[in-house]
Amino acid sequence: MAVLMVPLILAAGCGKESGPDRTGEFKLSSQRFGVESYYIIGYRFKDSETYRYPYSEDPLPDIINEGFRVVEGTNLVTRPGFNTPGQMNGFALAGEFGSLEEARTYYSGYSEVGGDLEFSTVSDTVRRYQVWIQQTAAGNFVKMLVKDIRNFESEGEIMNSEVTVEYTYQPDGSTTFGD
Repeated sequence: MAVLMVPLILAAGCGKESGPDRTGEFKLSSQRFGVESYYIIGYRFKDSETYRYPYSEDPLPDIINEGFRVVEGTNLVTRPGFNTPGQMNGFALAGEFGSLEEARTYYSGYSEVGGDLEFSTVSDTVRRYQVWIQQTAAGNFVKMLVKDIRNFESEGEIMNSEVTVEYTYQPDGSTTFGD
């Protein structure tokens, strides 16, 4: 009987602790999908997954790259812009930098959400090497480093943007970010 108990105890101790990824990287595109109604792909920190928005069968993402459509010359282009579908709290720009190294240094050293930040549900135009702080609809904080932005053409010759974001998520509502 003891021989049977050992494998059961070992198996119980080997399970991965569930929960969100506290750090990671994702890409958000402003490209719209669909025919009669459209959706874009957003990211939800709570379960570290991408979801369609708006789409009634998917959970509401915390962040999307809604993109701002502007005319440049004779072209319609999309400039990246964050939006929070939950329409609560939102984004505050913590810093803008001239290089990825400068931005990463600031991002790594940013350990506590400042009380002077003003959050908006829609960001200004997002640019490379910015550090943003997001307060999700659930009240949790995320610090985000915009590592790269890529523009690409999709159907109908519309230019879209794809933003690569590195993040640190604090799932318990705390305003401090640990290592």
